[in-house]
Amino acid sequence: MQLGKASPVANEALNGIYSTVLKFHPADNSGAILLAELLRQVDLVSEARRARLVTANGIVPGIVWLVLFGGAAITIGFTFFFGAENLRAQSAMTGALSVLMFAGLLTIVAIDHPFAGQVTVGPEALIAVVDDFGAAPRH
Repeated sequence: MQLGKASPVANEALNGIYSTVLKFHPADNSGAILLAELLRQVDLVSEARRARLVTANGIVPGIVWLVLFGGAAITIGFTFFFGAENLRAQSAMTGALSVLMFAGLLTIVAIDHPFAGQVTVGPEALIAVVDDFGAAPRH
């Protein structure tokens, strides 16, 4: 997901889960209910995976980027129309506004691709769940 692409290994694993569930042929009504619930749960997993893949590619559309960067440039340029008597004060105010705009845009860029870069969503939570399933007592 760091590259914004689906993992072939994960695709194969999900396909394996589907094929395993579809091999189950219930003999009675309770088995049919179980099969329906299994299919619903696997579908929820697939849906969550598709949502993560969409998010991995970035969620901020190009037009929004244009508005954000254009708005930042116009706002910073607009400060030059407020002619202060002290050039240092004018420069300090414009510089502070520029830093604030840059910080906001940098934050948006950092969180636009949640599985890559400095600010990432890691696999730790999923690994913990898998470990919990592996450590669960078997009956």
